[in-house]
Amino acid sequence: ANLAMTLIDWVLVGSFIVAGIIVGNIAGRVTRRILSNPARPEPINDAAKPLASLITYAFIIAGLMAALGILQPDALREIPRDLVAFLPRVLSAAIIVIGANVVTSFVQAALRPMMGRSSAAVQRQVNLGVKALIVGLAAVLAVTQLGIDTTIINIALGAVFFGLAASLTLLVGLGGQSVAREVAASRAVRRLVSTGDEVSVGAVTGSVVAVRPTAVELRDAAGAHILVPPSHYVGEPLTVSRSASTTAD
Repeated sequence: ANLAMTLIDWVLVGSFIVAGIIVGNIAGRVTRRILSNPARPEPINDAAKPLASLITYAFIIAGLMAALGILQPDALREIPRDLVAFLPRVLSAAIIVIGANVVTSFVQAALRPMMGRSSAAVQRQVNLGVKALIVGLAAVLAVTQLGIDTTIINIALGAVFFGLAASLTLLVGLGGQSVAREVAASRAVRRLVSTGDEVSVGAVTGSVVAVRPTAVELRDAAGAHILVPPSHYVGEPLTVSRSASTTAD
């Protein structure tokens, strides 16, 4: 009988653990699918993944606690008291992480008009850097709230932030070099073409509308306006048909 009871106990323990994992994964996926709906606000979409993970682990922990109640009932009686004492820290950590996602969304929205003229790659890198910085700091604060030693985490985050700063510096430097190259090329192009000239550079043909610092605006035969970087006029074969006003001058 004791052997049968032992086998039943182990079957129940395994069942609770497996059930916690399965139900947790299902509940997490459903939560993530509901919260990540494109119609919902962006902060909720950003919080979908961490909240889904939280629900998944909650079910897994519930299954483990049920299994522990079968193996050691005395240990299970002490868990509610410890959980009540630890719950405020967990809630504080969750509020910090969710708040960080909300702040990140507002900061990215504020930076979007300032980066309107930047390339899509630069905008993605800046948004990634901002999110990593804010969420990383929030994660350290959240872990501190849980009473975990953050020495190793601080070192790791320091290395990550240093890498992000170096990457952003490199991107800004390369972007500045690209802009400077186009501005220098536009000065040379101004001596070659004028407004109204018909030009053909590479596969693009049109009438010069304006020579801007970082692009030459053309109007093709269909009336569409095309912006061509000045460096294209320096590095590729260029055919120019002078307008009547330019020839007269």
